[in-house]
Amino acid sequence: MKFIVRLTHSPDNCWARPENQEKATEFQQRLENVDEELGVTVHSAFVAPNEHTFYLVLDAESFEGVVGLLGPPVLEDHEADITPVMSIVGAMDVIGIE
Repeated sequence: MKFIVRLTHSPDNCWARPENQEKATEFQQRLENVDEELGVTVHSAFVAPNEHTFYLVLDAESFEGVVGLLGPPVLEDHEADITPVMSIVGAMDVIGIE
């Protein structure tokens, strides 16, 4: 199952701040080395620095795997929108559009 994740934080919680940079490094390493037991693949990870927003495109065997990836400190400092998505072709097949 594919997910689009949007993580937003306040300027005070920004991981570019010197006191938070260790969290940023940990998150980057987590994304690059997703534990196989989570069943999550990170397809893309983007940031919009001026908006204090991260965007992730994930493939996961379960929602629990996504939650595991986003565990502390990520969801302690961010609000998250986690949306399951499907391809346009897949959606057309489901609703019967040829």
